[in-house]
Amino acid sequence: MALKLLDLGDDPRDRGLAHGKAFPREIRDNVETYLARFAHAGMAAEESRRRGGEWLPRIAKIDPEYALEMEGIAQGADVPLAEIALLSVRYELSYLAFGREDGTLKTDGCTAFAALPAVTRSGEMWIGQNWDWLARVRGRCFVMRAKRRGRPSFVCLTQAGIPGGMTGLNDAGIGVCVNGLTAPEDGRKSDGLPHHLRVRAILSSGNFAEALKPVMGTEHVGSTHFLIGHADGEAIGLEASPVHVNALHPEDGLYTHSNHFVGPKTGAGFERKHTSTLFRAKRLERMIRQGNKPLDLALARELLSDHFSHPKSICAHPDPATAEIERTTTVSSVVLALERRTMYASDGPPCESPYEAYPLAA
Repeated sequence: MALKLLDLGDDPRDRGLAHGKAFPREIRDNVETYLARFAHAGMAAEESRRRGGEWLPRIAKIDPEYALEMEGIAQGADVPLAEIALLSVRYELSYLAFGREDGTLKTDGCTAFAALPAVTRSGEMWIGQNWDWLARVRGRCFVMRAKRRGRPSFVCLTQAGIPGGMTGLNDAGIGVCVNGLTAPEDGRKSDGLPHHLRVRAILSSGNFAEALKPVMGTEHVGSTHFLIGHADGEAIGLEASPVHVNALHPEDGLYTHSNHFVGPKTGAGFERKHTSTLFRAKRLERMIRQGNKPLDLALARELLSDHFSHPKSICAHPDPATAEIERTTTVSSVVLALERRTMYASDGPPCESPYEAYPLAA
């Protein structure tokens, strides 16, 4: 099956209404998934709802357009607004809830890449990733294509109920992918810019320098790696923690990243429990280079379907040895062809599902 595509317009409240009406069941499922996951980590459902609701006035102050879109989703899906807020701050709540378990996230992570024009068959700039997350979220995601006036239009992959997106591109040629990171300082601040508003801000940027500001110029509740690329052949990786941002760059046309800090930091994080991060990025880079042929979509899918160290592999699958609520999988594999303004995405692991094209131009 292919991910569903939802075309949206310029008015934020109308976008939210259409979103909520299109995916009411999926939105409720996602709310229940996060409530169950946080409860498993020790944060009761009522606390999660309360914490989600506490973000509402902050979100309205930071980005009134985003707040209106959330209101529309809540109305369209007939879901309490506090639960829609919970979805948009699920990343921040994760660092608070999962930190109660043992100080590290008990979910596996993503593998991302950037391929400059010199190494792609088409001579275009590509960035992409396998997005590995809770298996229960699979089937409850869609592609949002928003045509806006006065701000860049965009196409992005998102979870039902979240207007901010996970990964995507805009008509200024900017694309973004993300990987979760952990650092000792995570979860100590509670007033940073929420992750999904940060992704939306990147997709609302008109040039590359502007796209870096939502990462560089705002406070972070939890650590994240942002891979930001531009159609003109530029890419940068930003490893952001609550206290520092490392800037990383492609070498000889390639860049890969997984879920641990490569630049300077203090203390071990994600890699303490999830050791696959230590080899996934370098393995992907090595496979691309050793192939000695330009990267195209078929080769990207083949390499992103790699099962070395299965199920903790580049192409991730649920681990039967893990509690059901903790199980992760590659929810979607995404390649962003920035020059042609097209997202290619799979519904589930790329070994099982082909890429579908989602061009920004309808």
